[in-house]
Amino acid sequence: MNRKLGLVLTILFSVVLSACAPKSEPPAEPTVTKAPEAPKGPVYPYAGIDLTAEELTALGIDGDPRDEKVVYFEYNSTAIDRRSQVILQAHALYLGKRAGTRVSLEGHADERGTRDYNLALGERRANVVAEVLTAGGAASQNQTISYGEERPVDTAHTEAAWQKNRRVEIKY
Repeated sequence: MNRKLGLVLTILFSVVLSACAPKSEPPAEPTVTKAPEAPKGPVYPYAGIDLTAEELTALGIDGDPRDEKVVYFEYNSTAIDRRSQVILQAHALYLGKRAGTRVSLEGHADERGTRDYNLALGERRANVVAEVLTAGGAASQNQTISYGEERPVDTAHTEAAWQKNRRVEIKY
């Protein structure tokens, strides 16, 4: 009899517990989440360049910054401007992914100043560009050379011509 009573109590206890258990709810309707707003203008597709096409155009860069192979400088300066930083960043990312690719950095100056001064200035400019590329991941792939005033792009004796001649050319 004790056995039957124990079995009845166990069944009764199970029924009471199942009646007290929380009811399972039907699966919720799937919620629709809004996609984040797309940035205005397409983001440049090359990894690491976080600028829109409009921002690149505002810097004077149309399309891929790696297509720009010349970095320009102000008179008697080795300072890198924002446009040049973007160009060099793109080249550094490219070179960082291609360890075997070598690049030659040719420094130039305008005709003002002595030959020796302009050779030294062209070398400093090429070295600054090499430092930026190296910091961006293109280590030990750079060869620098200075031509000073010896290879002008524009031989006129005007400020516009001199601006074109103050440069570093990036050659793969």
